[in-house]
Amino acid sequence: MNTTLTRTLATLAIALTAFTAHAADDDEKTITDQNGCRVVNPAPRAEETVTWTGACRDGFTEGKGVLQWYQSGIADEKYEGEMARGYAEGVGVMTHTDGGRYEGEWKASRQEGEGSYFAPDGSVYKGGWKNGKPHGFGSYRTPEGKVLRGQWIDGDFQREEKNDPNKT
Repeated sequence: MNTTLTRTLATLAIALTAFTAHAADDDEKTITDQNGCRVVNPAPRAEETVTWTGACRDGFTEGKGVLQWYQSGIADEKYEGEMARGYAEGVGVMTHTDGGRYEGEWKASRQEGEGSYFAPDGSVYKGGWKNGKPHGFGSYRTPEGKVLRGQWIDGDFQREEKNDPNKT
């Protein structure tokens, strides 16, 4: 693999890690919005706050809405989509302050199922996700326009394939 492609894939992996910073954890830590509605937050930061525009059921974010994270009063990540018991669950869009954006399916606040990640450098990954990382069949376009299509396992590109083997 050439150096530019290797560097770009490493950048994608780092960006994806930043997007899963609020993913679920076994010790369910939460943060509470201005109305007393809780959101799962396993990696709390000092001076971090949230707002939520959707419903609150049994003290947790629920249904469709906008979850805006703030760091020291400054807008940070924003999630627009479905929530269940304080987790991003279903379909939603996560936008990061650096311009990176994930659009797709979520499970327990991690990218899971089908989705697309648009990186600030212009690279794009579209395809399967598991536990917050590219997994299964997907395509990745580098900032220079080179396209890789094939199998991914835990965020690592495995082999090139022209067509998705899961579709007929």
